[in-house]
Amino acid sequence: MQDARQDDQFDMIRTWLLPDVPVLDGDEDFGSYLRRIGFTDSQLRYAQRMFVNAEGDSLPNISATAALGEIRQKANGKGDFRVLDGYDTLAKHLAEGLDIRLTTPVSRVEWLPEGVRVTTPNGVLEADQVVITIPLGVLQSDTITFTPELPADKQEAIRNTRMGPGLKMIYRFSQPIMPPDIMALFSDSLPPMWWSPSFGHNTDQTVWTAFATGDWARELMALGDEGALAKGLETLRIELDMPDLQPEAMHLMNWTEEPYTRGAYSVALPGYPDTRDALARPVGRLYWAGEHTATHGFSSTIHGAYVSGLRAAKEVLSSGSRSQAVS
Repeated sequence: MQDARQDDQFDMIRTWLLPDVPVLDGDEDFGSYLRRIGFTDSQLRYAQRMFVNAEGDSLPNISATAALGEIRQKANGKGDFRVLDGYDTLAKHLAEGLDIRLTTPVSRVEWLPEGVRVTTPNGVLEADQVVITIPLGVLQSDTITFTPELPADKQEAIRNTRMGPGLKMIYRFSQPIMPPDIMALFSDSLPPMWWSPSFGHNTDQTVWTAFATGDWARELMALGDEGALAKGLETLRIELDMPDLQPEAMHLMNWTEEPYTRGAYSVALPGYPDTRDALARPVGRLYWAGEHTATHGFSSTIHGAYVSGLRAAKEVLSSGSRSQAVS
């Protein structure tokens, strides 16, 4: 870690001030693009465990056009921010005054000339318009039937956008394991990225979270939950030079196995950099929102999902009809 901070070859990856080299016609994968502009093997590995791990998959599976769109997007501002009271406070605020139906999974969406019918175990909901916020992984699972079938371009966009694998491993310790001013670290081992969600909280509990997507996540998932947690603990012990480090509790969250997500973040595949536009495009009485419908630079984020919802709401309001949201 310290050597990486002192080595000039990693400056470009920290700043992402890349040379103005166009992507090949028809797009290319991000790894091939970076190598074409001069990245070494060491720089590629460093990029994989930093920027690319947060993108949701591995270098060969990410569109160079999409990745550069993310890098060059300045509207998000600098740095990352956390909601100290938890993301559920945002959901509760946005849900105030709304009729929210929980434990009501959708099995069928009938979009007809006269309206939309949504079938659930708790009955049928009807509306003039419907906003679809179903995660991409669920759309790809075919657990929800659309009648009539979605147009070919919408089906192709769903099929040609990847829902990347991702997991978090959470460890709680009885005492601090890092200096109080350090909240994150990157590792050259597996898993590659760590941060402390207890940082900034007035608490005597110490919690550290490991995060892995793409091939990192696939390798950990192959070990099983217990094996993955053990591997994560081994990496943390090595990074901190604390061979006897032992957590009070640990837990693995695998989004790929969650039936209502079936993956972590959407990823634009090489050769298909424009699928998000097709995913967002209204179809008849159906309107589309969610991180997978957000533009490059906003996709795979909470704020991207939020902005996509505002966009879909404006589309519905401009149609002059009432609507339901299906998520």
